[in-house]
Amino acid sequence: MAETPSSSWASTALRVFVAFAAVHFLVAGFNIKIGLDYDDTLSFSTPAFSKAFAAVNEQGIKPMSPEFWQIVNSNHHLEEPRWGVTCWMALAKAFGFDIVIITVRLPVDADELVAKWDWLHDGFIFTRDKALVMKRHRYLCFIGDSDSDMEECRKAGIWAIRARRSSKSSYKENYSPGKYGEWILPFTG
Repeated sequence: MAETPSSSWASTALRVFVAFAAVHFLVAGFNIKIGLDYDDTLSFSTPAFSKAFAAVNEQGIKPMSPEFWQIVNSNHHLEEPRWGVTCWMALAKAFGFDIVIITVRLPVDADELVAKWDWLHDGFIFTRDKALVMKRHRYLCFIGDSDSDMEECRKAGIWAIRARRSSKSSYKENYSPGKYGEWILPFTG
């Protein structure tokens, strides 16, 4: 008996579903993590930083002080998701990977910022030493925009993946795509 187009489609769909389920359970079973930088990787955060740097100039707040980070973190509503990175991470999550956001920000007034991304992340870590965090846990790779993110991956001994930085970003330094031989995530520019 010959296959009809609908039975052929159903057979293909079933095979795809079984393959997806197998990958998902394998990845989830081993608790494999993908680390993800926040600023200029997952989020276009220039507007929040601009507000904090305005306070530096107008109010004399010290850059990178707890007061500075309070302004940045509490103005997360000014930030825009980087949709290319967000879609890749949603896909990775569907395949069973744990998505852990790792940022060098201080966790001052950051509860709403963390909650904003609850749907995506399995952890939101504030640290100055990303390599130490990635080394201590089971990370497969780390996705970041900056050269220093790529260096942290090397220190941790994991795969480095570069997300292209938005051309609208006010932060132009520390950005040399391909410098470390890293893979560059498509559709992130």
